[in-house]
Amino acid sequence: MTLKQLRYLREISRQSLNISAAAAVLHTSQPGISRQIQDLERELGVDLLMRRKNRVLGLTETGHAVLDVAERMLSDAENIRRIAHETRNEAGGQLTLATSHLHARYSLRVPIKEFIKRHPEVQLRLLQADVDDVPRLVESNEADVGISTDVVNEHPSLILLTSGPIRRSAIMPKGHPLAGRKKVTLSDLARYPIVGYNPRSRSGQIIAKAFRDHALEPRFVVSASDSDVIKTYVEEGLGIAVVPTLSLTGREAKVHAMDATHLFPRSATIVSLRRSAYLRDYVIDFVSTLVPGLDREAIQRAGASP
Repeated sequence: MTLKQLRYLREISRQSLNISAAAAVLHTSQPGISRQIQDLERELGVDLLMRRKNRVLGLTETGHAVLDVAERMLSDAENIRRIAHETRNEAGGQLTLATSHLHARYSLRVPIKEFIKRHPEVQLRLLQADVDDVPRLVESNEADVGISTDVVNEHPSLILLTSGPIRRSAIMPKGHPLAGRKKVTLSDLARYPIVGYNPRSRSGQIIAKAFRDHALEPRFVVSASDSDVIKTYVEEGLGIAVVPTLSLTGREAKVHAMDATHLFPRSATIVSLRRSAYLRDYVIDFVSTLVPGLDREAIQRAGASP
């Protein structure tokens, strides 16, 4: 049994059982991957993949169990490399961040800029993904750190750290009837056309649910995927909107904004790390800019908690 075989098995799973796609990611051939997996199955004396002719249908029950262990073994192997780098005092390395558009566009700009100044020898990669995919990318070792808004599903293999609250603002064209108010209610907002988020998105679901919980049926005239598009349509006078406050840069000359955080459930920025990962010093340095006062010992304590 080799780490290469386990890596091949993991990549087949990651690529939705598509061996050709796995071969492309691993820079090898499809027959080579198939042969290595068959060798592993012969050595173990069990089938790991369910097959029909030349097609892989899924992992067997044993295959799922072996993959779980393989994930830990491959993670530990990567930790050994990181420890060796640390021991040799090598300053270089790579930091991969998985995050959503909101944080990539707004909240991470300054932390990333400052990090690159402090660690010019570290290559920083940014993976943009849907909010719910961010923890999955960290779990699968495709990213070192995840930054997202809220984490709603169970992720026992992750350490989840709260970075700070997410505030929301109601925005409208300047001169709008609501612009003269100090505070607004959901009923006030529901009286006007609304430019909203895609109803499948986390923000879209949170906002729509708040209206439903108060038996309100607002009229959504446009649905968009990100705050920049929504602000553009509000500037054009198509409606009002609710957006994360951090998406407001202060340069929205045609838009009036007021705090609306109290109208919606509490949300927070969540930083996620793998419990099993060995964190190099520059990773801890980056995380500490998002969660002030954090150090290696504090992360270890968090990792020991359920």
